[in-house]
Amino acid sequence: MSPHLFKHGALFSYFALMASLLSWILIAPHSSTFPTATMLVIAMVPLLFPLRGMLHNKPYTHAWNSFLMLFYFSHGVGELYSAEGFLLYPWLEIIFSSLCFTSSIIFVRLNAK
Repeated sequence: MSPHLFKHGALFSYFALMASLLSWILIAPHSSTFPTATMLVIAMVPLLFPLRGMLHNKPYTHAWNSFLMLFYFSHGVGELYSAEGFLLYPWLEIIFSSLCFTSSIIFVRLNAK
């Protein structure tokens, strides 16, 4: 199997997770007691840390990114459990974080030295 396939899968799911989180925060209705800017910082800043290493094919960064995806997976499960209405965004977060986790781990395994 080609590691490039899994690298592209990890990058696709990574950017799809970013897009779904942005649309969840900016478009979907949410509580007005928590500022939107704070929600954006909390959700998006951790995703920016592994960006450079993932774009430059660093297996070490992909490994750490897989740990980061576990937090987004658990957040999606928690939101899915506690959400009362629109469940699309928690499902997207679970799917994209799982796909990114799996693709990153396989990419690291195929590039192991």
